[in-house]
Amino acid sequence: MYPRQGKLCAISTVSLMHLTAVGVSEPAIVSSSAAPRNMNEPSTINRRLVLCIDDAPANLKVRKLLLEYAGFAVLTASSGKQGLDLFNTQPVDAVVVDYSMPEMDGGIVAARMKQERPQTPIIMLSAYPGARATVDETVDAFIEKGGDPQHFLGTLSSLINLRSHSHPELQSKYVLFVDGSRHCLDCSDAVCQLIGYSRADLLEKTIDDITYQREEAPALIDLYRQRGSLEGEFILKHRNGEPVPIRYRLWQFPDHCLAATWEPLTDWKELHRAALLELDPQAHKLRVEVALLAVHRRIRELGRSPGKLTQEWIALNDALNGLRALQKTAKRS
Repeated sequence: MYPRQGKLCAISTVSLMHLTAVGVSEPAIVSSSAAPRNMNEPSTINRRLVLCIDDAPANLKVRKLLLEYAGFAVLTASSGKQGLDLFNTQPVDAVVVDYSMPEMDGGIVAARMKQERPQTPIIMLSAYPGARATVDETVDAFIEKGGDPQHFLGTLSSLINLRSHSHPELQSKYVLFVDGSRHCLDCSDAVCQLIGYSRADLLEKTIDDITYQREEAPALIDLYRQRGSLEGEFILKHRNGEPVPIRYRLWQFPDHCLAATWEPLTDWKELHRAALLELDPQAHKLRVEVALLAVHRRIRELGRSPGKLTQEWIALNDALNGLRALQKTAKRS
């Protein structure tokens, strides 16, 4: 489905006049501890083709120089219309588009591109943080101008590599990719919907940030990396703070891809049973909370269809009373 964590290209020590990651501003030095890349050697990213769209010629020139130095092939467009024409006629691997442009802003351009080829990564650049809210559901990443060039290049390289191959094990509706530092690299649309984040927001978070009890995440990922695969049940945290129970499978593939597939646990009976069978006091408290939410959710669903499933109504009320009693007991202990 979605693919893997590729090797991120690093920019070697180089001084470029008026360079920033995504625009033109004060003079800057882009550096890394790596030795300068031999420009005659094949690129580690196999000359992936990036389309850059910006109505400012100076920005386009600097961005093209930066990307070509990092090993990308680059097409440039000075308007949204020209960018769409190139996108529809060239085998573009990714798009970097400026938000503020006349006639057709970057948000409109990105939306039209996603309608044609939803898998193609699109990075939105803007000097206006407020623009993010208008494009969050459309683009794959939002980067403010003036940021770290290596962050920009790392995000671009990662998204291209993740979308360029697949593993049979990951043919699932819910797929998430992370790196060794537990940072989210990419995900399926269903993952965003499940926990309430846009992809652009999620790519700025770690697994810890979306875990209901965040202290559990580091140990789980460490175990997963030691074993190469892992499965079980886990509780994520929705953007609104509510717990989201899932069944997961984690893989570490030979190509260093770290990925997970999820299956949301929504059956209130299954969650209720798990709460009753849990013996660990701390885990029991959380399971009761999750089961109560599932029971209340099911009651609300049935409330929209009065008169149906009377036996389930009785079972739900029994479960609700039992879980509340367990919750009171846990609070006293």
